[in-house]
Amino acid sequence: MKTIFFIFFINFSVLGCIYSQNNKHTPERNPIELSMDKNAESLLSDPTINAISMGVYKDGEIYINHYGELDKGQGNTPTDETIYEIASVSKTFAGTLVAQAELDGKLNLEDDIRKYLKEDFSNLEYEGNPIRIKHLITHTSRLPKFLPITINKLFENPNDSLAFKIYQIEKDYNRDKFIIDLQSITIDTIPGTKFDYSNADTELAAYILENIYKKPYYQLIREEICNKIGMTSTGTVIPDDLKINLTNGYTVNDVLAPNMAHQLWGAGGGIMSTIPDMIKYIKFQLDNNNETAVKSHQVVYENGEEKIGYYWPISNDENNGTYFSHHGGAFGTQNLLFVIPKKNIGVIIFTNQSLPETAGKLYKVMDGILKDL
Repeated sequence: MKTIFFIFFINFSVLGCIYSQNNKHTPERNPIELSMDKNAESLLSDPTINAISMGVYKDGEIYINHYGELDKGQGNTPTDETIYEIASVSKTFAGTLVAQAELDGKLNLEDDIRKYLKEDFSNLEYEGNPIRIKHLITHTSRLPKFLPITINKLFENPNDSLAFKIYQIEKDYNRDKFIIDLQSITIDTIPGTKFDYSNADTELAAYILENIYKKPYYQLIREEICNKIGMTSTGTVIPDDLKINLTNGYTVNDVLAPNMAHQLWGAGGGIMSTIPDMIKYIKFQLDNNNETAVKSHQVVYENGEEKIGYYWPISNDENNGTYFSHHGGAFGTQNLLFVIPKKNIGVIIFTNQSLPETAGKLYKVMDGILKDL
């Protein structure tokens, strides 16, 4: 597994890893759990990491363990009930719904997106070349990474307060403002020719899905995905009685981070979930008999080694074959999801810290687990 990130190690004994109370296997731990323990230990040896939740699905068996403490000094190890923000992994749910809509005959990937929009968007084309559905789900639409545009400018000079600045903008930004801003966008080249990661294109896909099905996006997520596979603690909206389980997240210098501000559809990064629910999602993605999952994995955009399905980055190597992965980063949490059909394996890792280097550390742990498996 190729990884471009590196991690530095310090003495683990300082932190004292707290192992899971959710171990469902024999007292003599098997190789998969030992690998999870070893790799969690290496990550917790980093003073910026407080807590980790891991889930592995392999050949029908489920392994879940939790480590560390969610809040420093509190001894509160994560549990199976702990709810994390999955951030950009939410995009794969949007891709799943687009695949379902295609199977339902509701849309075609070649369709001009304006076919499904109520407002005037004569601007969403370049020299007569429109943005098509396939461009939204592959981040080749040429829409900006964020709307409003002011958020993009914050990344030109990022600092320790970046998360809080974004939150202040997003909490007052609603769907009506999104539509108005979208009407002022200028497309700079032919859609489909250049990859440029975008949250805006995913939110627009959710709006289109609402117009097609005449249902709110959160309801589509619940009915078409969560209810069908038993994800009872997952969605862009979680029940009031479960909100107590939503974890605190931390940013630079262990500062408590805000939760994501979800005033749009939540397709770009608004879903929250638990490790057991994400294992069910992995199992769904590995089901070769599920037409929707299989379709969502089809290559829609390819440029050299870069391949993208329905919001799924697609990779291939000799050992693992074709596999699908996605990283998610919220203001105070990060996660990494890998699905490897050839080996019937899926792995999900969460931590409630979010720093610029956290992603690299999660990839390092993922590499360690997959090599052991």
